[in-house]
Amino acid sequence: MMSHKKIFIFIFCFLAVFLIADSVFSAEEIEINFFYSRSCPHCAEENSFLSKLENNYCNLHVNRFIVSEGDNWQKLKQLYAEYNVPEEYKGAVPITFIKDKYFLGYRDDETTGREIENFIKALIEPCPTSTNGSTTEPIGTSTMQGDSVTFFGRTIDFEKASPLVLAIVLGLLDGFNACAMVALAFLLTMLIATGIRKRIILIGGTFILVSGIIYYFFTAAWLNLFLISKSLDIITTIVGVIVIIFSVFLLRDYFLGIVCRICRIERGKENVLIKTQRGFFDKLKKLTKSKASLPILLLGVAVIAAGVNMIELVCSFGFPLAFAKVLSASNLSSFSHYFYIFIYIFFYMLDDFVIFLLAVFTLKITGISEKYLRIVKLISAIVLLILGFIMLFRPELLSFV
Repeated sequence: MMSHKKIFIFIFCFLAVFLIADSVFSAEEIEINFFYSRSCPHCAEENSFLSKLENNYCNLHVNRFIVSEGDNWQKLKQLYAEYNVPEEYKGAVPITFIKDKYFLGYRDDETTGREIENFIKALIEPCPTSTNGSTTEPIGTSTMQGDSVTFFGRTIDFEKASPLVLAIVLGLLDGFNACAMVALAFLLTMLIATGIRKRIILIGGTFILVSGIIYYFFTAAWLNLFLISKSLDIITTIVGVIVIIFSVFLLRDYFLGIVCRICRIERGKENVLIKTQRGFFDKLKKLTKSKASLPILLLGVAVIAAGVNMIELVCSFGFPLAFAKVLSASNLSSFSHYFYIFIYIFFYMLDDFVIFLLAVFTLKITGISEKYLRIVKLISAIVLLILGFIMLFRPELLSFV
């Protein structure tokens, strides 16, 4: 029979192996894959928070990836597939992958940070030297990360303001553009001469509606381009340079007293774009005087309106370009992105709509003085210049969420 001493040694060794194994398995290291951009302020906040977590949790390791460097974007796309990340959230940063869960966006340490730490606590224990293993103070129920935005470095509740203010301001400034008003004024002049209100409403209304739709899709196209290339910081720099150049041209026009550049060009001296636009005006004039049936007439006006507005985009592309770039920096849903574009377009078309209604009720063209338009041009140039410089030197100040 085995002696008591041998039995004791056997039990001791068995328990030792068991305890060592338990220690090894319980000390499993948790990896966090953190993808971020240098131009994202919320990324910087989360990066700092994750560093605190690493200090408090001995078996925690954070892998940090800048999405625009090396093959990090390819790694992120693989994780998108593994975690079934919805298409509309792809490209949004910061995004954090832990075990079988991912966290999109980062509001602050007390909300998103608390969610991340609570998830980690369920996986591993804090370091023995840590006071309580927590890097945040107790809080109430966390809210969605999309409920707040950062505008010029200030956090604003999504439900209260969000990008709404920017959409309204830029939309209004963009709308008071003499170049954009020329076509509508020309059309209303032709229609008022007929004295038929129904004709003014149908034809003028069709022109305004099509103009708004074209501008909406133009702005949405910029937004989608920026969302696709969101991980490339160089895009922000390029857009910033373009916006600054555009604002410089506006400033030059202001100091030279130019309100409508197209209107000042004499016939025979036009470039291709001006010739094309004036060709559309001539067709519009013939169409309003034609005896064509109403459906054919409205279809023709719609086609001409689309053509005229495609030309006018060259005159005012700076504003939708800047707005789409700022909007693309958000972690908003697709619906929210397109909703804010709608708000932008609504305020862009507001002045045209007011002029149109006045024409319908008074059968007169109510213009806006050149002095007022020059002031608006100066304000527009200053706003765009500020946005351009922020995109170049402090792009994180214009990030939402």
